[in-house]
Order: sequence, then C-alpha cells, then structure tokens
Amino acid sequence: MLVEIVAKMYADHFQPEKIIAAGPSAKVYRGVETMTGRKVLIKALMEEHETAHPLDRERLQLLAPSLMQMRHPHIAGLITLLPTEEEFALVSEFMPGMNGRNFAAEHQPSPADLRALAVQLMHALLVGEHLRQPHGDPKPSNLIITDHPGGGLFLQVQDWGLSLARRTQPPETLWFRAPELHAGGAPTTQSDLFTAAGSLFCIATNTAPAQGTRVEEILRDWQAFNAGHVLSHMRPDLDPPLRDWLAWLLNLAPQQRPHSVAQALDVLMLSMHTGYAYLPQQAPVMAPGTQTMPLVAAVAPGAAMPVQSGAPASAPPGAPQPKPVLPKSAPAIAAAAAPPPPAAAPKKSSGSRVMIAVVLNLAALTVIGFFVWPIIQKSIPSVEISTAVSSEKTPTIAIPLGKADSTKAAVTAATQPKPAATDAKVH
Repeated sequence: MLVEIVAKMYADHFQPEKIIAAGPSAKVYRGVETMTGRKVLIKALMEEHETAHPLDRERLQLLAPSLMQMRHPHIAGLITLLPTEEEFALVSEFMPGMNGRNFAAEHQPSPADLRALAVQLMHALLVGEHLRQPHGDPKPSNLIITDHPGGGLFLQVQDWGLSLARRTQPPETLWFRAPELHAGGAPTTQSDLFTAAGSLFCIATNTAPAQGTRVEEILRDWQAFNAGHVLSHMRPDLDPPLRDWLAWLLNLAPQQRPHSVAQALDVLMLSMHTGYAYLPQQAPVMAPGTQTMPLVAAVAPGAAMPVQSGAPASAPPGAPQPKPVLPKSAPAIAAAAAPPPPAAAPKKSSGSRVMIAVVLNLAALTVIGFFVWPIIQKSIPSVEISTAVSSEKTPTIAIPLGKADSTKAAVTAATQPKPAATDAKVH
C-alpha cells in the first residue's frame, strides 16, 4: 500500500505531452516534469494480454536500483518507476532525435560520422563494463541519433537492461542478438559488442545481416554473412581499418571478439586519423516550456478519456492533466485581443518649431549682448585717445602754392595746429 501511495505521488510529478512511439511492450510518450519543466521519456508498459513480448514488472523493480546508477551523456538514465495497480511506467531522460533504424532509412553517415558514432557507442558500453551491468540489447531502435549543437552527430543508448526483464524477445532483438544468447547464455561484454557492431552495420547500410523469423534461420544467415566482404561492396568509401574493426566485433565466436570494450575502443582510436580527439559533450535537451502539440484532441462531453502514463484510467476530478498548448498563431491572436494603445499626441507643425527656434536664438543673443556690450563700450575711448595722440605727433608737410592759392593757403595754415617747439635751430 505504501509503494502505491509513493508511486501516485511521483505520477503527479510527470505528465505525458505527446505519444512518439509504440514499442513491442510499451507505449512511449514524451512528457514533462512538472516541477522543473524538463522533458522526460515515459514508457507505459502494456498488459500481458496486449502484447506478445511483455516485460516482467517484478523483475524491473528488482533491477531498478542498479539501472538508475547508469549515468553518462551517451546513456538515457532511468529516473524512476511508476508502479500502480492500473499503470506501470518507466521515466527516463529524454533526448530529441531519431532511432537508428529511422536514421539509416533517411541518412547515410559519412565515414567520419560513422566512426564518431562508433566511439560514442563504445564509451556508453564502457560504463556498463565498469559497473558490470551489460546493456543486453543495443539494437538500432535503442540508439537515438541527433545533430549536436556543437557540430557532428550525437548518439544516446536507451532501455539499458530492460531486455533482462523480457521473457520473449521481439524480432529486431533476435536479428541482432549474439549467437551465444540464442543458445540461452546471459548477456556479456562480448555479446554487447556483437549487437553494437550489428547496429553500426545497419546504420551504415540500412540493412540487417539476418532477418529470419526463427532462431535457426537467423543463425544460418549469420553463418553465411561476411561483414568485410559486404561492407567493401555496399560502402566502398569506408576505410579498410574500420571495416576490419566491425568484422572483428561481428565474429560468431565470443573468444574471437575483443576481450573487453576497452580493448575494442583502444583499437578503434588507433585506427583514427592523426589529430582526432574524443571530446565528451552533454546530450542535447529540449528547452523547458517548449510548446508542443497536445497529446490528444478535444474530447466530447461524456466521452472516455484515454489512459495517461502514470495516472489511473478514471482520473478523479482535479487530477493534474497535460496543460493545453496554444497554437503557433497564439501571439498574433493575443496581440489582436489586446486593447489598442493610447493615441499619440499630435505632432507640432513645422512652423511652430521654426518660431520656437527663432525665439530661443534671440534670447541667446540678448544674453550674450548683455555681458559683451560693457566690454565693447570700455574699449571705444581708448581707441579715440590713441588716434588723437598719433595725429599730434604727425608733422605737417609744406607744399608750395601759386599766388592764386595764397589766400587759401593762409586759411589752411591758420586752421592747422602749430608744431611743438623744439630747441634745435634751423639753419
């Protein structure tokens, strides 16, 4: 009873937004954590009567503590379980992108991109090797690939360890399953390397080496498969060291494969071009609060609501539901519904502006004249005095005139100022 109460509390913390896939044993939703707004991946398990490949829920609860320890940028970490009587869901980290099968159908990665994906996949498997927790099923649909904002492709592994809780395996798992697992063996590092190489082969060629419907047919296809020969014809642009490396991992005998993920990674790095360096990056995430399409369309009154992941089928009134998302034209609608802005004040005419400028200039000139005019007045007398002094010092030059002008000369001489007396004698 306590477990159900705790699970119900966690269920209120995660809400589905949109269904993005339907796997062999679960419906997959992109959801949101209500407290933080971050995007999460919600897997709502199907009932045993709804699928031919159900997951053992009790087994998952036993594996959950160890699976939650798997933390790495290239691993979609398990966040929590939501076990209730009506619903059982797994909540894990979410990264936007496409799974390996869809990616191979739409893209053909370059040799450099394929090498980068191989390095990232090896780093993810290396975490499982250190924790002694193999993935068990790194098939193409469990590999999510996306474009990284920093450049290049980014790979993330999902559903770590879930195959350990499945009684019967779906066809895709059987196609990429290592031969020793078909014989009833437990997942190991070597089996993960085999499946990982098969997934990389699928991403490079958009084909699966074995596609039989029975285990005998699949093993027969693997025995007739020659990875190096097929790759040289289907992807001649791949360099021989990379083709040989994939063929090494796809060896049918576990003893003939790398002894560890670390060894496989070291050989792969040695075959890289000079100057290549692996720089770990964080997985791309969707921004909290990103608007998405509603999970379902509007339901008519009285119609049955669809079952949501982590919530009972008949949710009580007031239970948290996915928030409605506004369409893309919401900003335009909101702008149209907003009250009109207040009318702007009428602009002044150009004539009034000219008058104001003239008045301001006159006022400025008046102020300047008030301070400058006294200075000008003081300077005028000094100019007159200096002129008078200079005129007194200038001697008069006598010019001989005729008799007719003698009277005029006398008048002129009478009006001229007398020269100052001097002590010098004129000879």
